[in-house]
Amino acid sequence: MDFLARKRWIASHILPLEAQARRWLTQHVRSLSVSDADDLIQESYYRIWTTADLGAIQAPAAYLYVVLRNLLLQQSRHAKIVPMERMGEIDELSIPSDEPGPDRKISARQELERLSRIVDALPDQCRRVFELRKVHGLSQREVAGQLGISERTVEKHLAKALGRVMQMRRNEGGGEARHTVLSNKSDGTRTEHD
Repeated sequence: MDFLARKRWIASHILPLEAQARRWLTQHVRSLSVSDADDLIQESYYRIWTTADLGAIQAPAAYLYVVLRNLLLQQSRHAKIVPMERMGEIDELSIPSDEPGPDRKISARQELERLSRIVDALPDQCRRVFELRKVHGLSQREVAGQLGISERTVEKHLAKALGRVMQMRRNEGGGEARHTVLSNKSDGTRTEHD
């Protein structure tokens, strides 16, 4: 990565985290002075700048926090006098992560399973249109070509599929989902039928 690309990467991925990182340091390492926190932030920028391959860093925030924690440890090892409380604070540092926790992973898996059951219950053509369009990301034209139907028909099937998915999600938990269709009468009233 050339000089300008490194500069842009750090400006877009690391610098916006400075205030958050400073708060994290002062909240979790109370024995740290403001000037020590400033020094650690600046040293972390240098360490990140000299990292061989910035493009390989997948979670910049987590990387910054790991660098800060390692700098704290290094600083403590080289200092002649280290407040005892600082060693405890460093040991207790929990590095913030963008990675979802176990509860969010389980919830997401359950939500995906529910959606999968709902999609499987759709009529065949609606299901195929929904899957090609929403799961595989094909354009309306590509779906029409692959299924041998018009784009307008794809549009109608997709609207029907989305409507049923939404209705089934609303009805979920209360037994079997009903496939309710609303019809407009000429007098302006609406009727429901399955």
